[in-house]
Amino acid sequence: MNKNYLNILKESLEFINTLNYVEQALDLLPDFLQKHLPVVNNTLFFINKEKTEFKPYYSSHSTLQLKPVNQNSYLVTNLKNLKKPIVMQKEKPAKLRILKKSDPDLFEQLQVDLVIPLLSLGELNGFVIIEVHKKTYKELAQINSFFNILSHILVPQIIYERTRIDDSRNHYRIYRMDRLALVGELAASAAHEIKNPLAGISTYIKYFAEKDDLSHKDFLKELQIMKQSVQRIDYVIKSLLSFSKHQKKKITEFALPELIENTIQSIALKIPKNIKVITKTNPPLVIKTDLQRLQQVLINILFNASDAIGKEPGEISISTFVSGRDQLPEKELFNIAIKDTGPGIEDSFKEKLFQPFQTTKEEGTGLGLYTCYGLMKSLGGDITINSSSKGTEVILSLPYSFEEDEEL
Repeated sequence: MNKNYLNILKESLEFINTLNYVEQALDLLPDFLQKHLPVVNNTLFFINKEKTEFKPYYSSHSTLQLKPVNQNSYLVTNLKNLKKPIVMQKEKPAKLRILKKSDPDLFEQLQVDLVIPLLSLGELNGFVIIEVHKKTYKELAQINSFFNILSHILVPQIIYERTRIDDSRNHYRIYRMDRLALVGELAASAAHEIKNPLAGISTYIKYFAEKDDLSHKDFLKELQIMKQSVQRIDYVIKSLLSFSKHQKKKITEFALPELIENTIQSIALKIPKNIKVITKTNPPLVIKTDLQRLQQVLINILFNASDAIGKEPGEISISTFVSGRDQLPEKELFNIAIKDTGPGIEDSFKEKLFQPFQTTKEEGTGLGLYTCYGLMKSLGGDITINSSSKGTEVILSLPYSFEEDEEL
């Protein structure tokens, strides 16, 4: 490849690097290349997410309404098998007739001189159709080399991008179905949890009915125990209802520091006085997501941190930071880090953190972190936990904005 084409390649990559989504290049690249390559027109087709057909991305032919090209097309079959460009000028008449008959819409609307496959790891992910000047034919090898290098850089990024976004969405769909299936299991668990305190209440009521000389002090003592049993039943039922209930996302834009401050204030009375809460937030950080879901996760993590510290003097620090400029679906991830000074998590339990019904708390249902993990995935984010004997740090990571196409 000569110096001129290397410069064009460099400019192309710099152009792609300015995009929020690499896949945006498929819409914009043909127009960009039209200004830099010695061609009359170029049209780009790329495989759809379902991998059933090749979708047209056109700019130099902006007035055309091209149809997708099927996987079984003769043109696609040739590109897959040969794994090299099709130069129409060099093809035999019989093959040209088959190509034009297989995709008449394509060949009737476009002047097809050159078809260059976009390959990655030997798989066809797209192709470029080029109309050239006669004088350009001497540069076909250079043009082909240009697209060959570009596709090996561009295609893996697009596949990775699609996989990342689909993984977040698919994980949440699986989580939703998994959660519905677990409701039955949780109901059985709740019935068992409720049975014991109910039996205790029933015993005390029977005891009161048969006892004539019960003192006021003894009566209050037994009532306190009954009250605790009722609270336990209420907690189990609320956990079941909260877990099984689904609400659609309500997307709003808000500042992370403000969310953190409001969350701390809302639960301040429930945080023991032996625990000091410190915030180190970045004021400019603004995010567009479901405030209620994120706050639900944050509250759960803060309570976990408080429980981990227990009655000993301790500290919970909350900080925000930006990371992963190459992350998706946006270029940056906005993070909330919650760190406690508790004893840490036992190694034997670390692998079970996000599994349902796994808990180290005597009064826990084991659904807190499982629910948090699903909620973070529903927002296109993630939750990671790092723990040692010096404490545990939970990091909540979210893109600036993530809105699903559908809610199950």
